[in-house]
Formats: sequence, structure tokens, C-alpha cells
Amino acid sequence: MRNTNLKNKTVSFLLVIALIMQSCSVYKKTPVTIDEAVTADRKILVVKTDNTKLKFIRIEQIDGIYYGRKKIKGKIEKIPLTVSDIKTIRVLDKTATTIGNVAIVVGSLGIVLLVVAGIELSNWDTTDWGTLNL
Repeated sequence: MRNTNLKNKTVSFLLVIALIMQSCSVYKKTPVTIDEAVTADRKILVVKTDNTKLKFIRIEQIDGIYYGRKKIKGKIEKIPLTVSDIKTIRVLDKTATTIGNVAIVVGSLGIVLLVVAGIELSNWDTTDWGTLNL
């Protein structure tokens, strides 16, 4: 009973980690201009001149002013951006994000299977080997 409980906890923990890691995002290495970021209509990573990183759902331009849209406490807020304060802008790479998330899930499931197999093998009773009819 105790080993089954340990197995269930281990599997649950590893699956939770896999699900948490699925929310990772990969951004393209080549920076884009702010106008390209507006037309990209994807998640955007902005690195400011003081090296702070801001992640936005998207960037939009309204009346000549650029705004980064960000979800804060369940609400979408518009944060004004000053072009002179921006060091680089990088756009979400959908392909790399998808590949990375799939690899994380497949790798995590492989580890879960290895852990379960290890637990099962450690519980295997070898005292009945003499009664096996091969």
C-alpha cells in the first residue's frame, strides 16, 4: 500500500511539473522594430535600456503612442511605451515554442514511465521464481 501511494505521488508530481513547463515561450533571436511588433500580432518580449524585461500579449499603436497590452490580475491593461527606453523587441517564435513544449511533455512522460517502472521493479517479488512454468 505504501509503495502504491509513493508511486501515485511521484507520478502526480511529475505530471504537474510537465504541465507547468508547458507554458514556456520561445522568442526569436533577431530583434524587430516596434512597427514590426505592432503588425506581428503575437506575444512580444521588450527589453528596456535598464535591462528589465516586459512580456506583452501584443503591442498596438493608438494616436501615435505605442502601448503594450498585458494581462494583470485577469484584466488586460495598456502600458505606454517610450521608444527611446526600448533596447530590443523580440517576437514569439510559435514553431520553437510548440516544439519545446512537446519535447518537455514527451520527456516528462518518459521520466514518469521510468520512475514507475523502477518502483514496480523494486516491488517485484523474486521468491516465486521456482514456481514459474516456462
